[in-house]
Amino acid sequence: MIVRRFLSPSVIVGVLLVAIVAVAGGFITSPLSIDTTVWSDFIASRTPAMNTFMTGASWLFDPKRAVIVALAVAAFVWWLVKKVMHALYILGSVAFSGINGYIIKHIDSRPRPEEAYRLITEDGYSFPSGHATAVTALIVSLVLVLTMTRLGRRLRYLLWAAALVFIVFICVTRLYLGVHWVTDVIGGFGVGLGSSMILAPFMIGPNALKLFR
Repeated sequence: MIVRRFLSPSVIVGVLLVAIVAVAGGFITSPLSIDTTVWSDFIASRTPAMNTFMTGASWLFDPKRAVIVALAVAAFVWWLVKKVMHALYILGSVAFSGINGYIIKHIDSRPRPEEAYRLITEDGYSFPSGHATAVTALIVSLVLVLTMTRLGRRLRYLLWAAALVFIVFICVTRLYLGVHWVTDVIGGFGVGLGSSMILAPFMIGPNALKLFR
């Protein structure tokens, strides 16, 4: 049974996603044209009010605070569905994706955009984005758990659409603040999604990939 779960489509696709991000990061050592173009556009569009809004929105999903947010979400899920393993899956996805992202960051060692144009102080490497990784793992694992309920199953398309919008929004905050390139947040999305898919068969069922449909 355990071997079958290791060989399930969810695990295979998840491993491939994380591996692709890790390998791609090793090749993308300098910003691509799309990185510099989008970065310049965001810098040119800044306003004082938007600066404050984007800083606040980004603050909540800092990787260090993402665990606290995940604990709160997991507690809600535990109360809602009364299944400990489903709550632990959400926590595990955020933690596992964070570990994967940390390893890739230090293997690829990609520098962040120029410090003079950042609206907030950030240290560490740029690729993949820790915010994008954390929010993707959290939201994807949450929606997967919710779509296992009767109501969630009926609303699954709405839930996935809302999840995608929210993930994109958090990614945009990182670009707007000037602390990441586009390829950083794409990489973070891949690590967060892949990590959640790897854990899903072991924690919420062997047919977890079907919940994406």
